[in-house]
Amino acid sequence: MITAWLPAEKGLHPHPIADGIIPERSVWLDVNDLTDEDEILLERTLGIDVPSRAEMQAIEASSRLYREDGAVFMTATMLLKTETHTPETTAVTFILVKEQLITLRYAEPWTFRIFAKRAPKSCLSKADLAFVTLLEITIERLADMLELVSLELEHVSRKIFVKRESGHVDLQQTLMNLGHSGNIISKVRESLVDKNRLVIFLGQSGDRLVCAEGRVRMEAIHRDLHSLSDQASFISGKIAFLLDATLGLINIEQNRIIKIFSIVAVIFMPPTMIASIYGMNFGETRMPELTWRYGYEYALGLMAASVAMTLWYFKRRRWM
Repeated sequence: MITAWLPAEKGLHPHPIADGIIPERSVWLDVNDLTDEDEILLERTLGIDVPSRAEMQAIEASSRLYREDGAVFMTATMLLKTETHTPETTAVTFILVKEQLITLRYAEPWTFRIFAKRAPKSCLSKADLAFVTLLEITIERLADMLELVSLELEHVSRKIFVKRESGHVDLQQTLMNLGHSGNIISKVRESLVDKNRLVIFLGQSGDRLVCAEGRVRMEAIHRDLHSLSDQASFISGKIAFLLDATLGLINIEQNRIIKIFSIVAVIFMPPTMIASIYGMNFGETRMPELTWRYGYEYALGLMAASVAMTLWYFKRRRWM
């Protein structure tokens, strides 16, 4: 489906194309789920070779960023489900040609939803500025995701190093939270690198297609990308630190449990030995304690004394 965004008194307004004619005044052609009919229409009207979905998903830079027939083709990796712990990626191709912006996509990233809400209230009237605005919205969302992950890590840090002193902390859930945060950061870093490569490519090969205002805003985007990349690297290091700390606490917890079992086993070894001796029944001549009036109490006393001596020794050696 192709949606043409046309300039109005203020901003851009959508007009779905149903008659097979693309308006000449269209600034942005948003193509969602490209069909064969849509591909023929775009190639016939704009005189370009529209990339297929397989070409959009290619990883080579020469296949994702190139110039052809006076147009600039840029395929970027956009994030989906950014409001969840499991964001996904999708390929979106941006084409700047004849003062028009064409976007080819097979999903609806957060950037496009927000741009569709802002476009009617903006002052956009040029394709290059529409493209720059899409990039700016994408950078805003990536910055928000980094901030959310940073807040989540602050919460995890408090649970590990502060709340742990006053109560139990679910370390398994903490590991899962850190794993989710690491997954988000990896996706964000991948997207930042991808956008940085796109901005550099457009700056080197698309000067004629980007106006002076657009170039200034592109430089600001480039600086923001570097700042966010540094922040993402810092957050990645913090995730690694918290992960090591959590694993260390899990090891301490396991060692503590093993220590308790070891102490209990050692404490009950002497009473077990005493009970085993008096359970051998070698006869009264060999074991006169069996006929004593207080033989039973005597055996229990030996057991209690052995336990007390073991506990005293452990405390003296500061093993417990």
